[in-house]
Amino acid sequence: MVRGLRLAPAAGVAKRCTAPDTFPEDSQGPASRSSLPSCACPSPDVRGSSARRFSCLAALIFLLGTLPARAADTAHWKSADYLVDAFVDIALGSEYATKRRQVRKWTTPISYALIHQAGDAALHERLIRTHFAHLAGLTGLGIAPAARFDAANFLIVLTSESRLKDDFQRYFGWNSAAERDKFFRDAVCLGNFATSRRTGRITRAVVIIPVDRARARGKLPACVVEELTQVLGLPNDSDKVYPSIFNDHSTDVFLTGLDVLLLRMLYDPRVLHGMDEAALRPVLRIIAAEIARGGGFEQAEQAALAGGLSALVP
Repeated sequence: MVRGLRLAPAAGVAKRCTAPDTFPEDSQGPASRSSLPSCACPSPDVRGSSARRFSCLAALIFLLGTLPARAADTAHWKSADYLVDAFVDIALGSEYATKRRQVRKWTTPISYALIHQAGDAALHERLIRTHFAHLAGLTGLGIAPAARFDAANFLIVLTSESRLKDDFQRYFGWNSAAERDKFFRDAVCLGNFATSRRTGRITRAVVIIPVDRARARGKLPACVVEELTQVLGLPNDSDKVYPSIFNDHSTDVFLTGLDVLLLRMLYDPRVLHGMDEAALRPVLRIIAAEIARGGGFEQAEQAALAGGLSALVP
């Protein structure tokens, strides 16, 4: 779930950890998922032994192996016209506003950091690192751990339900009980991104995953996949777009062929940040026609299955 809201100045999250600069830009967030630089709150079960690494890997395979099966493939999305409409709906729409917005995308490399406030750090790092590698390959974006925590422009907060009130206030500026109550009713995890004024350039992002809440609902991998993907600039969810992770009623946990194409279209150099719908549609029609003529639908399905978390499922 990605919501439109203002990112709050990030306060220090643990001893000796300095959070990134504040987020002064326009904010658009979720409409509704070598060692990493991270701030780790003390946890008795996060250790670096080989036994611990093995148990994390075993937990990962078990967890992924128990996920719902990918939704049955359907052919309705394999048309140029459907691709154009789906992209406009997901990239320019918003779950929380009716007004169409502009194209928003990253134009600089992503430097990410993890904030560990829950156990199983190795498992969480493996999930996130694997999905980020998949996204980098699909979009051409540079995505790598930040050299220093205060240089990160993308934070992933792995927390617990009991800490959410403080985390929402620290990272999203939420002081309203109504906002928090809406999250607890409607979502499991949450992402948000900030854009520079009027240009549509995404400059910073935060994803918050309450690990205990996500795992209790069997949604931990789904949270990683959906939230990390949406804050690349595809913030909307729509019942009209399927099979896709951008559909709240879909059973798809991993990227589908349609999702792969939406990502590739967003990061096609002809799709410019700041474009409105009138300027965007003619460009999308050209790109979608090229996909249809060049076997792009089948290639996208292969790319969805060949990388990322879905490739780890037995």
